[in-house]
Amino acid sequence: MNGSTRPSKGKDIVLRNRGISTSGCLVFLILLVLLGFVGFKFGQAFWNYYNMREQVRDALVWTVGSMQPKSEIEITQRVISNASGVGVQLSPRNIRISQTPETLTIIARWTEELEFPHYTYPLNFEVNLTEIKRWGRGGLVVK
Repeated sequence: MNGSTRPSKGKDIVLRNRGISTSGCLVFLILLVLLGFVGFKFGQAFWNYYNMREQVRDALVWTVGSMQPKSEIEITQRVISNASGVGVQLSPRNIRISQTPETLTIIARWTEELEFPHYTYPLNFEVNLTEIKRWGRGGLVVK
């Protein structure tokens, strides 16, 4: 008898490892897809945060850059209007406006719900911006 009917030891090892590496690769790919999905959800929420920060800054500059003081109701309406353009729903109770004789501060807070299968993760955000009032000073001078 010659050894041709019996597979060699090297081929036998390759056949045994083949199933383990395939399932390991599948688990790795599933994990990679799950991490990508979670990263996308968090990335989308933080993208909304940065867009919202710019919208609050726009409302703040609109307020302090005018020649006449704006009422807190006007400022609040402007922030809510800008927020809806980004897709963030704010109510007047989510916005706090504080003033000193020199500065104006707008604080906007909201919670974004990240929806996952069988779980919702609440993510709290806050934008807190302050500017120097320009009314009564002749407005902004650009040279």
